[in-house]
Amino acid sequence: MSAQRIVSPARATRRIVTTLIIAGAAGLLAASGGYTVGLRAADERRIVMRSEPRGLSRVAFIRETRCEGKPCQTIWIGRTRTDASRVAKLDPIDAVEEIAWSADGYLVGFVINGYQLRVFDPETLTERTQVELLNPDRRPTSRIARGVTFSTNGAAVTFDDCPRHTSGCKSGLAAVR
Repeated sequence: MSAQRIVSPARATRRIVTTLIIAGAAGLLAASGGYTVGLRAADERRIVMRSEPRGLSRVAFIRETRCEGKPCQTIWIGRTRTDASRVAKLDPIDAVEEIAWSADGYLVGFVINGYQLRVFDPETLTERTQVELLNPDRRPTSRIARGVTFSTNGAAVTFDDCPRHTSGCKSGLAAVR
């Protein structure tokens, strides 16, 4: 299989990941801005998205497995991939679309289904809060939050509020604490 197109991690969807799994894309990697999107064929648990904060020894990633015959994702956080702990299991209808770290590396956020941000403390491995970035109008939503960035103090996030399949983004802002 030859890869002709690199998919941005923020736009990696369950359909693309599933297509890559079915196509047997062992070892296919696309890297961009601290993210790695890839698959490992030798393991039932496939890492589909990974992110590390700058200057800190921490990692957050998503593993995809089969749950009752359907793909489902789990969220992992740790100092390294080998010592990471599972902090959440998503329902099969949910998928992480982006991972964002605060500037100091003391918060990590996962954008779920393009509209919800789940924020975790990587030290205690606990969920701090859930924030609705966009009002979900239906599943899948017609709009998506992309490019999530924490404010300097971690109290808010900015993001692009975009139509899911066309251009025309506008700025978004949401309080985290």
